[in-house]
Amino acid sequence: MNQNERICHEKTPKGIQTALDTLAMRKPALSSLVSAFGPVLVAKAEVTAGLSENEIEKPDLPELDWVRFSKGVHLFAITGLMDFHQEFKQAAHMILPPMAEAFPDIRSHIEAIENNIADNSLDADECVQAFVQNNTRMIGAFAARAGTGPDIFRFALAQIGQPFKEIQARAFSPLLEDHPWPHGHCPMCGSFPVLAGLIGEEGNRWLQCSVCAHEWRFRRHTCPRCENTDHNSLEYLFDQDSPVKEGERVNICKVCNTYLLTIDLRRHIDPVNMDVAAMGMIGLEIQAREKGFSPQAATLWNSME
Repeated sequence: MNQNERICHEKTPKGIQTALDTLAMRKPALSSLVSAFGPVLVAKAEVTAGLSENEIEKPDLPELDWVRFSKGVHLFAITGLMDFHQEFKQAAHMILPPMAEAFPDIRSHIEAIENNIADNSLDADECVQAFVQNNTRMIGAFAARAGTGPDIFRFALAQIGQPFKEIQARAFSPLLEDHPWPHGHCPMCGSFPVLAGLIGEEGNRWLQCSVCAHEWRFRRHTCPRCENTDHNSLEYLFDQDSPVKEGERVNICKVCNTYLLTIDLRRHIDPVNMDVAAMGMIGLEIQAREKGFSPQAATLWNSME
């Protein structure tokens, strides 16, 4: 696999803000979407920018673990997640306020979680432990302490924890260079992709994880969710009014009834941010949903009705 042939896109806070401003200018109808969710993307990028992948110890995995990996066990399930309790409180302070603005229906709940973390009513170590272990009992207890529901508390934890998964994925990426991954779920964290990008002369398809932002190459005419290869049940939709036409499309699978946004990066001159690109394709998501299909992975703007 040519590791140099990857999606070229901007991940810095400044680059993401520029991409957001460009999207709002090119598609004024999406200005409210950009205003609501853009600050959350920037805040998470700022947390990630404050971390150093060079400080993360890379494991020396035995052959047995690589055998497990080859059978579809994602890397974080083998190595575990990094300890980020020291950065947790600051990350919550940066990410939760724009989240509260983005979700007015649960604003009071998000603010209550932030306040409980800020005054140490919710211990950072215990919150990180609950997140890493996905401990339903602990999450339920912490949610009750904050006066909210477990689903909202889990949602908030996931957003706070996402930058740490991303920085660990960046640090671990070189470990995978000699280990093929033919699966549709992320080799790092096991999540499904938020978006596919087509690059190179052959239009090779690379998937971007919805959680840790890791990118991996995947077969062009295969559904990542269920790995269906029957071309009769795989279709795509595109916006005929779009200036890039089929350069932005949504692939749908009639076997698992899911869809995946796809962007042909060969038609774009400037580097893009894939999360912002996905936001700009909300119209295609609506088309797919109206036809009864569900997203392969949740985003901020499609995760809560």
